[in-house]
Amino acid sequence: MFRIAKNLVKTFEQSVQGLAQDNELDAFFQSIPPSLLAPQLAQLEQSGALGDFSAANSAVSGLRVLWVAEFQLQLQSYFDYIVGVNGIALPLASNQHGYMYPDYNAIVAMLNACTQNGGSATLNVWSAKGGTYRDVYVQLRPKDESLMEDVALTSASDPGRLFESLGFKVQWSPLVAATFTYHILQLNVANGPAFAAGLIPDEDYIIGCQDGLLATGGDTLLQDIVRSRAGQDLVLYVYNKVSDSVRPITVAIGPDGRLGCGIGSGFLHRIPAVKGTESQAQGPAETFAPAPETFTPAPPQFAAAPPKSHKKKKHADPSAAGMSEYFTEGKDQSPRPSAAAAATDSTLPPPPITSHK
Repeated sequence: MFRIAKNLVKTFEQSVQGLAQDNELDAFFQSIPPSLLAPQLAQLEQSGALGDFSAANSAVSGLRVLWVAEFQLQLQSYFDYIVGVNGIALPLASNQHGYMYPDYNAIVAMLNACTQNGGSATLNVWSAKGGTYRDVYVQLRPKDESLMEDVALTSASDPGRLFESLGFKVQWSPLVAATFTYHILQLNVANGPAFAAGLIPDEDYIIGCQDGLLATGGDTLLQDIVRSRAGQDLVLYVYNKVSDSVRPITVAIGPDGRLGCGIGSGFLHRIPAVKGTESQAQGPAETFAPAPETFTPAPPQFAAAPPKSHKKKKHADPSAAGMSEYFTEGKDQSPRPSAAAAATDSTLPPPPITSHK
């Protein structure tokens, strides 16, 4: 049964990838403006790899944020990729083997120009959380010349940095590396390694491992690593989608080389967008105002009057008299005949007839 379900999931993922081949890029990356990926796609077209779905998605890259200082927390390590500056694609260069890499000197020159023209720059960032795209604004502080080194290490090709440290470190990396995640589906073994380590089903995603052992990705890579560490401790880096945080955990792998939980990987198990991100991107939702309903208010209800006491005479309640007038409004106010008169004929006798002689 499990094998049939796994094959169905794999078939579904293959069909999704087949539909995405028409757009040449995975849907996960299509939030990036095409102009920012134009140089990379043009290079792929020259090499003939643009029509290959897997090759195109493996080649599209960005500057992955690896470390962030405290004053630059608008960027997130591991998840964020810088794909442009001020709406301009990252300048690239290629080596003799045709491998593309960012031209860091050209990027520094772009940031130097921003330092001289206002001191701020816009970083175009793609996030692995749901494959979303956003702009991050950073302030470029001019570098203190009095603290510069006596020996200039710049050249014609290296203009030198005119601004202080930006507070983060990056590495050129393919965007597809952000999809190398493993979703915790359920805990299979009571008091097993996954349970003892505190893994949470459905909420947790394993995004990294000690010594970078999960960097290359693969559906069976985590399984192979766990088996190779049987009877040992293994440090995993886990992302929780509810708290939107990453925590390291130490798993004591048993002698059987099992983690004790079900794990999903692939298209259906990528990290989703943080709650509220998608709704803000789509704009405010339309509000629906229902038509007013007509209803007749129920007559007011009043508490029953307290029983009369023979010991003490109570004064009449003025509010009771007011309500009496309310209920008698519109009625015939003419006096009614007394009980004695009602017992006799209520018709008046005709007047006597007098004759005139």
